[in-house]
Amino acid sequence: MTGTGPTANWHVHYVNARGKLDDLKPHVEAALQDVYPRISKICEPPVVDILVEAVWNSSVIPERGHLGRGNEDLVTLWLAPEHPMLAENLGEPLARVIAHEMNHVLRFRSAGGSKTLGDLIVSEGLACQFVKELFGNAPEPWEQALSRSELGQFIPRATEHFESSADWRSQEIDISEWMFGTGALPRWLGYTLGYELVGQYLEDHPDLSASGLVDIPSTDFKPALAKLSA
Repeated sequence: MTGTGPTANWHVHYVNARGKLDDLKPHVEAALQDVYPRISKICEPPVVDILVEAVWNSSVIPERGHLGRGNEDLVTLWLAPEHPMLAENLGEPLARVIAHEMNHVLRFRSAGGSKTLGDLIVSEGLACQFVKELFGNAPEPWEQALSRSELGQFIPRATEHFESSADWRSQEIDISEWMFGTGALPRWLGYTLGYELVGQYLEDHPDLSASGLVDIPSTDFKPALAKLSA
């Protein structure tokens, strides 16, 4: 797929010299064609390159068999052809991953990349709630990794460090710890916190939608943090 047809703004590139993606290509294309019109009802789908790669089982979300990443220029989809969970997580689960990453593209282009912990949490929360807006799905595992009461014990720490520098070289915030639980923090804390934080903001502003928040500064969401521990 090269930027024509039903997903014209998306330029898809398969890293497939050895044919590992041959059987998965139809599933990827079906997922793209599912997401594109959903986004089109809300806004113009971003013009962006999509890179699809076959990777090892250890490189993807264990519960899914795939993984997505997105920035202002590129969406990357990693699929693990040998993963035991991949087959059941094609279709809509893969489409939801694509939608999540497309929201990151939109956020990058309207508000810039994540420079602080707050930026990171809000960015993930916006993408999660954007998917919910498009698909009406139940929360993903990473969006409900902690209960509200469990989440509450981490609100003071998140509030204190909301504006702390957070990139992959940061000495203040360990992104992997906040998002993936590689340290003392629970796995997926940042994703669940973002999902709940943006959800609380939407509850406080019922006239707004997740898709309409891509350009709002992360600091605007900070007051809603206190309500998560109430």
